[in-house]
Amino acid sequence: MEVELLRTAYYDSKYGAPFAMLVVLLFGFAVFPAFSPRIVVPWLAFALSCNLLRLITRWLYLRQPVPDEKTERWDIAFVAVSALTGLSWGFAAWFFYTSEESGYRVVIVLVLAGMTTGVSRLLAPIVAANLSYIYLSIGPLMVRVLLSAGAHSGVLAAMCVLYLSYMTIAAVQQVRTLRRTIRLGYENAALVESLGAAKEHAENFNRDLSAEIARREVVERELRATSERAAAASQAKSAFLATMSHEIRTPMNGIIGMLRIVNETALNQSQREYIETAATSADTLLELLSDILDFSKIEAGRLELETIAFSPTTVVRSVTDLLRPRAKAKGLELELDLDPHLSVGLLGDPTRLRQILFNLIGNAIKFTDRGQIRVRVASEAVENHRATILFSVTDTGIGIDSDARQRIFHPFTQADSSMSRRFGGTGLGLGISQKLVEAMGSTIAVHSEVGRGSTFEFAIRFHRTEGPESSGHRSANGDDFVVPRLQGRVLVVEDDRINQRVIGHFLKKMGLETGLAEDGRTAVKRALEENWDAVLMDCHLPGLDGLEATRQIRAQRPDRTLPIIALTANVSTEDRAACLAAGMDDFLAKPVRVELLAATLQKRLRKPTATTGLS
Repeated sequence: MEVELLRTAYYDSKYGAPFAMLVVLLFGFAVFPAFSPRIVVPWLAFALSCNLLRLITRWLYLRQPVPDEKTERWDIAFVAVSALTGLSWGFAAWFFYTSEESGYRVVIVLVLAGMTTGVSRLLAPIVAANLSYIYLSIGPLMVRVLLSAGAHSGVLAAMCVLYLSYMTIAAVQQVRTLRRTIRLGYENAALVESLGAAKEHAENFNRDLSAEIARREVVERELRATSERAAAASQAKSAFLATMSHEIRTPMNGIIGMLRIVNETALNQSQREYIETAATSADTLLELLSDILDFSKIEAGRLELETIAFSPTTVVRSVTDLLRPRAKAKGLELELDLDPHLSVGLLGDPTRLRQILFNLIGNAIKFTDRGQIRVRVASEAVENHRATILFSVTDTGIGIDSDARQRIFHPFTQADSSMSRRFGGTGLGLGISQKLVEAMGSTIAVHSEVGRGSTFEFAIRFHRTEGPESSGHRSANGDDFVVPRLQGRVLVVEDDRINQRVIGHFLKKMGLETGLAEDGRTAVKRALEENWDAVLMDCHLPGLDGLEATRQIRAQRPDRTLPIIALTANVSTEDRAACLAAGMDDFLAKPVRVELLAATLQKRLRKPTATTGLS
């Protein structure tokens, strides 16, 4: 296995080294006007030499007539060359990260983030090479940040530490995944060989009935074992995705929350722009994580739709309110055309419908530089117990040619390869939206003309209900959001210190008194012995988890007068159902938005007495 990992690492360096040399040249060209040639030229020579050494080492390794099973010397060489290459970027951070505010700071940070992220995949087979490259690249930058004594040097240094921690975890997980993949490959090869042997035995002993029966029993046992292994692999994949989602969402809650808290402090214009850029990047990462999890569920056939009462007007308004600041930032008009005769109560999955509209309207904003976005919702047919609702999103953007329309709903695909470079994105949004619409019994149609804009539309047939809607609230976002003033005492059950600070800050902004429990047993004790108006309950807690803590509280206080709201990084449909089954009243996923947190508490606490802006 070690031989295969090393071989993979050397093969992949064919792509990494030339690209890195190009980045070195571009970076050297960028900094040459502002720094002394006595610094830039030696650094360029050192950095280019390191990458050239990578190619030479790869050539020496591949020219062996027979693969060398004794990999120690080649392993050491690979680690040493990777460490030298990472050190070259560490020197760049040390020499070119200036003490005063300048664009070169941004350039070096972006280059280091891009290089370490990209190289992490190429160096994944050799974890020592991976980590030495990352630490030697980022470490000097962290020292320079601390030495700069800027207003936010501590925050930036902490973010460097978080980044190094995350990349370390990612490096370990990547090499584990590679090992597992190689091991599965060996097992599959052995299985194929055993099945071939079984077939040969069947042909040789076809005339002997007893031997044929015995052979069939052997084959059946092997097939059952194979099926069990496949099921176990599928379960392991699901568990891996769920674990990674939880582990990523927990620090993401702290990052997004802290960025918002920093944004409330006194900042100059440049600092505010940096914070807003970081917040936008964090939101994009969170959307990507959600898309990947949804895509995995769809591919595994585990997508489930809810059937609850909701109002289509409320759903559409919540999405347009959320995306209106994004359109406004690009100078676009976001118009909403609602049929006044829309049914008030429908039965369906408002969460998935909101996700579809969010993807379509978000894409329209992304691919439109000027003009407007028009969202139209109309009743096509209304019967006694059913209603067909037409949703359409029209933009004045770049448009899509006829050939590209056949590809845009394929996963990881955009209309052309240049779009991902110009506009960003993974190409998952439309594919997931199409699958969701198909699960609701319809399909998304596209009408477009290059340079004139596009229209995406779909019609879904819902059951009607005269009962009250339960789809949630109308939310706002950005500068238009106003934090409500609430009354009450809220017990926060959370073991992560950063998340404690973020949630506590939001609650204090709402005028709420807060208490803290860092584990499930303390949460049960405080919830039963003290007076609280609501409990925010994390699920992953040391000792007694959040689900069991909720059950114990409900067992001793069955009147359910104390609202318990799940606030967790577990975001699957199964997790939501488990929380509600344990006795919780609401479910909020991390990273939590202050808008959603406020709206949920408004439903459970006393009515607000005043409002205050979130500055």
